Amino acid sequence: MHGVRFLLMFAMGVLGMTTTLRAEPATLPRSTPESQGVSSVQVRKFIEAADKRVTTMHSFMLVRNGHVVAECWWKPEALDKPHVLWSLSKSFTSTAVGLAVAEGKFSIDDPVLKFFPEDAPASPHDSSEFNM
Repeated sequence: MHGVRFLLMFAMGVLGMTTTLRAEPATLPRSTPESQGVSSVQVRKFIEAADKRVTTMHSFMLVRNGHVVAECWWKPEALDKPHVLWSLSKSFTSTAVGLAVAEGKFSIDDPVLKFFPEDAPASPHDSSEFNM
């Protein structure tokens, strides 16, 4: 684990990025890339390529099998700095909806009021206007 941390810190230092590696894991467990079937060499190559080709990199996180195996931030961004996601939130939301539909949690044809009946107006319009 310490070798991977050193490798990531070295790669990020060479690229002029900031890094904050926590002693305590956040919400997701941390793991070495190799322990999750990912090459740390390939992760480093990706980070270097992204740094050369993308002019607005803010941060990078690689999750494999539910474990964070790599993460870094480009200056002036940082782990503890709030980050505005703008339209990226739509990607997360649509992915979550797709996963929930695939798991049978609901259908895109379900009326929204089925999930929020307490928020229904006194006389709702045609329920088809409120479908997912």
